Amino acid sequence: MRSASVKDAEVISSEAPLRGVRLPPLRFLIPSAIIVVAAGFLIWSATRAAAVYYLTLDEVVVQGQAISGKSIRVQGTVKDGSIERAEGATGIKFTLTDNVREIPVVYERTPPDLLGYSTEQRYQDVVVEGTVDETGVLRARNLLVKHGPEFEPVESLEQQ
Repeated sequence: MRSASVKDAEVISSEAPLRGVRLPPLRFLIPSAIIVVAAGFLIWSATRAAAVYYLTLDEVVVQGQAISGKSIRVQGTVKDGSIERAEGATGIKFTLTDNVREIPVVYERTPPDLLGYSTEQRYQDVVVEGTVDETGVLRARNLLVKHGPEFEPVESLEQQ
């Protein structure tokens, strides 16, 4: 009999660690795993869709058709005298330059009020977000005008 009680003791001691640990039922684990995977996928796809690549004007011109249709951000200066406004239309066309390369830009919304000459008698730097079409024109979605720390309205500059 003694051998039977030793075996019973071994069985009880090997099962003891499992008694305190209780796993949740599969009906909770599977939906939880699906929710975590779905949330991860949504976060990944949202950040990928919102990504805008910052390129130099040189990179845009060199890559040409390879970046056609991709969302990009480019910094440059509006070429002097290149701003064209169609009568009755809100959009503008201009040439973006880095003093070496140039690319035509079309912006079909109302342009920012700050777009124009700066106090140094040259156009201000701009950051253009948009896509390059098949013809090589940068179709702007956003147009950000950079300006210095001192901003004065055009009227006060003319009075000086």
